[in-house]
This record gives sequence, structure tokens and C-alpha cells, in this order.
Amino acid sequence: MTRLTLLFICECLLFFIPLNIYVIGDHEANGVQWALFRFQESSLGNSLILVNKDIHYVTGGILKGSSAYATIIWVLGACLLVAAFIILGFAVARHDPTLTKSAGLLTIACGALFLIAMLVQYGLFFANDHGSSVPVGVPLILFIGIWLFAGEFEDRYREPIG
Repeated sequence: MTRLTLLFICECLLFFIPLNIYVIGDHEANGVQWALFRFQESSLGNSLILVNKDIHYVTGGILKGSSAYATIIWVLGACLLVAAFIILGFAVARHDPTLTKSAGLLTIACGALFLIAMLVQYGLFFANDHGSSVPVGVPLILFIGIWLFAGEFEDRYREPIG
């Protein structure tokens, strides 16, 4: 296994870690949110809500105000995470470690957007009258992004001179 493959596996794992644990209102609903979907429990039942359904909620006018803005920001972050994943896939396929910096920047940006989405929805302390949030996985996304951007992965792949 090469270092690029390890980086790619780490980026893949970011899709499977919970990023946000949230409560809506006074426990009207509780949920866990990943990059591309969320699971929510409420008095109406349990729901698995994919990111495309969230987009539909915004475009259909079901979500408004800060909830709509937060959802749009979250979807943009999810798109950047997918883009970083694709770039790292190219890096592995082409054995090109120079692409890790681009993937790292996108991963950092998506982590920042996820955090901003939670701040827009729940405020500076991740709690307000609308509910509360705990950004459990976002620090890991930022850490992986910084590792990808700042790491030196090129040295192991340079051809010997001479």
C-alpha cells in the first residue's frame, strides 16, 4: 500500500463518520448528519434524508431562512468533499502526489463550510431557540485536509537522478 492509497482511504472514511449530532427545538427531533445524508428521529417517525432531498426541501420552499441557508452551505461543502475524493482518486490512479495539495484545500474548505452551516443554523455556541448541534466529525475533516495540504508526499515518488 502506498501513502497515496492511505490518503485516499482516509478521504473515503470522511463520508462514513458522523459530522453533526443535532437536536431540533426542545427535542422535537434528534438526528445525526453525515456529509451526504442524515438520520432523524421525531414524533413523526424515523427518516433517512439524502442530500438530494435536502436540495428539494430548499428549492420547494419547505426550508426557509437560516435553515435554507445552512442547507445550501452544507450541500456546497458536500460537493467539495466529493471533488476532493475524485482528485485523490486521480492522484492514486496516476501516482501523482502533487494533487494532494488541491484535495487538501478542498477538504479544508468543505470542513469550514460544514462548520459555517452549523453556525448559521444554531449560532455561535451551536445552540439557540431552534435547537443545538455538536460538530463531532468536522475537526477530523479539517485535520485530514491540513494533513493533505501541508504533508510532503512527493519525496517517496521522485525518480533517482543519474
